[in-house]
Amino acid sequence: MPTLIMKRKLLFVLTFVVFVLIYLFIRIVYIQIVEGDTLQARAYEQHTRDRLIAPIRGNIYDRNMVGLALTQTVTSVSVIRSQVEDAEFVAQTLADALGLDFDYVLEKVNSRVAVERIKTHVPLEIGDALRRKRIPGIIVDEDVARVYPFSTLAAQVIGFVGIDNQGIIGLESKYDSYLAGQRGKILTETDAKGRELADSLVVRVPPQDGHHLVTSLDAVVQQFAEQTIAVAVESKSALRGAIVMMNPQNGEILAMANYPGFDLNEPFAINDASLEAVWDGFSQAEQMDLLNRMWRNFTINECVIIGKKW
Repeated sequence: MPTLIMKRKLLFVLTFVVFVLIYLFIRIVYIQIVEGDTLQARAYEQHTRDRLIAPIRGNIYDRNMVGLALTQTVTSVSVIRSQVEDAEFVAQTLADALGLDFDYVLEKVNSRVAVERIKTHVPLEIGDALRRKRIPGIIVDEDVARVYPFSTLAAQVIGFVGIDNQGIIGLESKYDSYLAGQRGKILTETDAKGRELADSLVVRVPPQDGHHLVTSLDAVVQQFAEQTIAVAVESKSALRGAIVMMNPQNGEILAMANYPGFDLNEPFAINDASLEAVWDGFSQAEQMDLLNRMWRNFTINECVIIGKKW
């Protein structure tokens, strides 16, 4: 016959076991129902890798559908560290193909980032040549680059984009939400070490290209206006000048010329030879201030006072 003390101990153990089972049941329900979606998404993120696909940015045209800002298909080159078999060989190959410093590339190849971007806006022929070599760890993806066929034409009006193809100034910035489009993705399944599985399904989510923008500008009239204001400014030894040509019937802007202008394909190159000679002597803040002055469309952003320097 069990004693009273033994019965009490047995009751205590049974009660403890029941409470543990109830706690475990509640915990399972909480994980499955309350945190289920969050944990599933986290697990999916840990076992998949996504590479972004840049959309084709919409073009900017003049009134006659002459391209003022166009998008060119290029490639971007990245490295997946977990797939690299020989870091120095990969770094040397990329340095030679992309014209980069070996030590700079090697540092990126050896970084602990899952996917390290080496260079963007790589010409198609170079990207295709790297892709054909099938070197483990080197990934070549689709990319786009903005080009301006007329270089300096209506520079302050059109504006330009940054390295991420986001509008910085001008029409590129004003209508960026229409021109930009939506990025796509390439999704691949990976193991715990971040290596792509050989039999994994690759899912490609295509990008949504941006909309085109047709302006009231006339490229021929714009060229004539810029040539005219350039001659006037230089003949008068003026600091700068501007011409705005409108259709008097409806107010459409046919030309908006600022002088001096700048090269949209090289927007961070200062357009003043005297400043360029001492450029390295300026602080970064001073350089940005001078560049902002060069980029500014003062026909609509400033009140010009005769005799006052800008």
